[in-house]
Order: sequence, then structure tokens, then C-alpha cells
Amino acid sequence: MSDQNAPDKLFDRAPGPSPWYLIPNTSWYTGTYSPTVDGYFWQSAELNHIAAGGKTLLVGADGPVAILNYYNYVMALNESMLLIWNQARRTTDVSPTSPVRLLVIEPSRLRPLHNDLNSLYERMNAQSEFLALGGNAYAEICLSTTKVNDDLTAQFPAQLQSVDELLILCHSSDIPSDRGSVDLALLVAHPRLSHYRLYPQDWFNHSDMDFGYQWVTRMVRNPETGFVHGEGIRIAPFILDDSLRDLRRI
Repeated sequence: MSDQNAPDKLFDRAPGPSPWYLIPNTSWYTGTYSPTVDGYFWQSAELNHIAAGGKTLLVGADGPVAILNYYNYVMALNESMLLIWNQARRTTDVSPTSPVRLLVIEPSRLRPLHNDLNSLYERMNAQSEFLALGGNAYAEICLSTTKVNDDLTAQFPAQLQSVDELLILCHSSDIPSDRGSVDLALLVAHPRLSHYRLYPQDWFNHSDMDFGYQWVTRMVRNPETGFVHGEGIRIAPFILDDSLRDLRRI
């Protein structure tokens, strides 16, 4: 195995949830790189206002152009564009899970958020908003999460056509909820081929973990072995087997 594919290097550019994987030099930082574009950087909003907790600012020369709340994933597509994705929580235990929403943004096309940032923080909290932008996303697509184990089709934006594969953690209402279980799935998307599929994470959903304390944060494929590796908060790193539903026995 080459050095860049060693277990401790595989995750170097793997997206993880905000704010934990975005802002280096903070006490909660868990990531290994900060996915930014030329002329912009991430900054914590937490010192500004009581409602700013968990929020991250994307800041350019003229000020912030985006605010990200908890649980946004960010990936740099090139030197000028970012991909952001998130999934809203279920409204009830029996309601269908929300789609995964993917947005392509070009920060240089966004206006600075010169409004009262504290009011924006409060609005985001009141309306459970994932992000606030100084303008519109360059492109957007929503991927349904209500079917697992089926090949699904989607017309991905042209800006994603150069991405061979996206590994997206999400929740699916198509996963049976037994008492004490959860509904975590791995969405594997191939934008260039216009299809995706959801794999229930059986190894996690039916485990004896404390789901409010232990959780999976990101996954990445090893380009040499083809294995999917994962890591999380308060859980050991792991490798999925060929089913992408259970753990590989090493």
C-alpha cells in the first residue's frame, strides 16, 4: 500500500460534518483539511452571539458570503466551486426521510451577508435552516432517501460530472426500525453515470452502541483495494465488506 493510501492518510480529503471538520485550530476540530476555494476561509461564528453556536462562516475579502449550521458536508470541486450537502431530520418517526440536498456554490458569485448576522443566526435556528447564502446556489439536486438496495437514477448537475463517486451518509425511512435500532444508510452516487444506491448500515443500526453518543461521521474508498473505510465519533475506524452493509473481517 502506498503512503497516500495508508489508513491514516485515506481521510485527508474526506468531507466530514460541520463545524467539526471545517475550521482548523479550534478545540473541536476533527478533520484533516479545510475544503476552501481561492480567496475564502472558514471562521467560527460562535464568539459573535448566543444564537451562533455550531455555525461556520465562509469569509471572503468583503466579509462572510455563507453561514453553515450543524451537519453540512463540504467538498472542494475545483479552485472556485464548493459542493455542500445535508439532510433534514424526519418530522416524525413514521414520516418519510427527507432527500439529501446537494448544492454547488461559487463563492465569488455570492454577495457578502451585510445584514445583521445575529438575526440570520436566530432565523436559522427558528426555521431549522442548514445554511444561509448571499445569493443562489450555482446548481442543486435532491436525492431521494426512501428506497434502499435499488439502483436509482438522477440527472446530476454538469459541475458534478467530473466526480467519479460520492459517499454520503444519510438516513432512510426504508430501513425497518426495530426497537432500539436506527436508520443509517450509505448513499453511493456516481454522478457521471447518473445513478445512485442506498446501502443500510446493518452493522451500526442493530448494534449495542449508544446512538446519541456514538455516530459515524464520514467514509472514503481506498483507491488501491476498493474497500470503503469509515470513522466516527467515539467509535473505532472500520472497513465495510463487499455488501457495503456489514463490517469486513480482517
